[in-house]
Amino acid sequence: MAQAAFRSSAHADILLKVFDVPGRGMSRPLPERILALDFPGADAARADELNAKANDGMLTEDERAELDAYANISDLLAYWQSKARQVLQQR
Repeated sequence: MAQAAFRSSAHADILLKVFDVPGRGMSRPLPERILALDFPGADAARADELNAKANDGMLTEDERAELDAYANISDLLAYWQSKARQVLQQR
């Protein structure tokens, strides 16, 4: 099964259009909510489990895809949280 490659910059550029409407910027509640986002406990534990298996060289192909998804979302979340901190520091 072919998977679409995740390119965080392309995703971030599109999300910028959604969250940072030209001329208006982010209103204060949005960056505060972005900073509150995190993986639920069970998902954080699953990502840790997959990382441990990866370190041992024991991931299946499906698990590698799952770990990649967690990593991609984590990177995107970190990007948006960085942007949210910048917005809040400017106010």
